[in-house]
Amino acid sequence: MRNKDLTKKALKMKINALKMLKNSSLKLTKQRVSLVEVLFKKGNYHFTVEDVFNEINKKQKRISLATVYNGLNQFVNLGILKVVKVAGDKVFFDTNRSSHHHFFCKTTGKIEDINSAEIVISKIPKIPQSKRLESVEIIINVSE
Repeated sequence: MRNKDLTKKALKMKINALKMLKNSSLKLTKQRVSLVEVLFKKGNYHFTVEDVFNEINKKQKRISLATVYNGLNQFVNLGILKVVKVAGDKVFFDTNRSSHHHFFCKTTGKIEDINSAEIVISKIPKIPQSKRLESVEIIINVSE
């Protein structure tokens, strides 16, 4: 994707996230707006709480780690972000909310999207009674 296209997509995602936040019961605080600006500046992106905390505080915004953690989890609850849990207790937040899969490199600790069309699932177990299938998302662990 060219830079111009990425910038347009990132801007569209940021505007959509701000609309969702504005239409929620949460207040549109400076801290939440700062989070949205950092989260959506690269379009589809994966990050940890620490990544966001470091990025925000590089810009002299001075938001506590607890505020970042709480804000990201609020965004997940609003459907602005998606959570991706990988090996052990490592948690990523994902701006790409569509159904898709991931590669996780255990060596580098990086995560990468896999288009859903690239994986074919031929069979899944019977869904337990009174439950419904929400999604199937696969994480493929790799190493260098």
